[in-house]
Amino acid sequence: MKKEQSSFKRKEEKFVIIDSTFDEIREELEKHIPVHNYEKDCLITSIKTTYMDSENFDIFKEYLEGRKYRYKIRFRQYGYDNKFSDELWAELKVKHKKISYKRRFLLPEKLYQPFINREDIFSELRKVNKGLPGFAKLYKLMTELIKINNFIPVLLTSYDRIAFQKKSKRIRITIDKNIHHKALHNSLKQCKLRILVFESKILGRRPKWYKKLEDRLSLLPQKRFSKFATGINSTYYPARGTYNFYTNFAEIKKKPAMVMKSLELINSTLKLETAESEESAFGMKVKSKTN
Repeated sequence: MKKEQSSFKRKEEKFVIIDSTFDEIREELEKHIPVHNYEKDCLITSIKTTYMDSENFDIFKEYLEGRKYRYKIRFRQYGYDNKFSDELWAELKVKHKKISYKRRFLLPEKLYQPFINREDIFSELRKVNKGLPGFAKLYKLMTELIKINNFIPVLLTSYDRIAFQKKSKRIRITIDKNIHHKALHNSLKQCKLRILVFESKILGRRPKWYKKLEDRLSLLPQKRFSKFATGINSTYYPARGTYNFYTNFAEIKKKPAMVMKSLELINSTLKLETAESEESAFGMKVKSKTN
């Protein structure tokens, strides 16, 4: 696997596509922005993502509550032509005031199980991630979050993706198809979504061609959309409906203690909040301040 960028800060917009086909969207986008290939001459990338949560689905419930400050841990594996890399990206994704922050490091497939079992494999991973900025800090943070919450793998999501990206990396657009969910904990249920998902990540102003594209392709903007949430809904709580994110199902208005402790740890490590703004965000004081 290529050692690509490991730190991201993006504002995301998501759309569901009904009227336009995958090929129609690809052809339209190629007029304005180049395809970003996973490997040379590889147009479509296959992705497998394993999500972690507690047995009580606390991370899922935080999403349902629509918290302004939340996070998830996932493991992503890339491939093409039905062949997957023997390395994964271990990722921490934090949503903070509508901005997504992602930090990640490489995890050999053979070390995946030891890592989620909280075995000490720091020295082995340090060799794999030699020269990766912030690796030691991120490794410590993710292992502590897994320990605090007793996280386990709960969902495997697979799909095919085509990505478009400017050289400046200011604009990135992805289209996902063949989205398939499989439960990994106390359930054998599987589900395939019958939609295409269009996601744009743009820093700064949107170009004129992009604004016209939304109308031309009949993109349906989503106030909220998550592969993780649709996966949990469809495989563990099918009675709720795959795309239902608006009920009081979570039944928690107060943030659980382990979630509070986790966010304190994330904030002290990544410095996303000042103590003042953190208190106004969800009634919680944090000692660390933004640099």
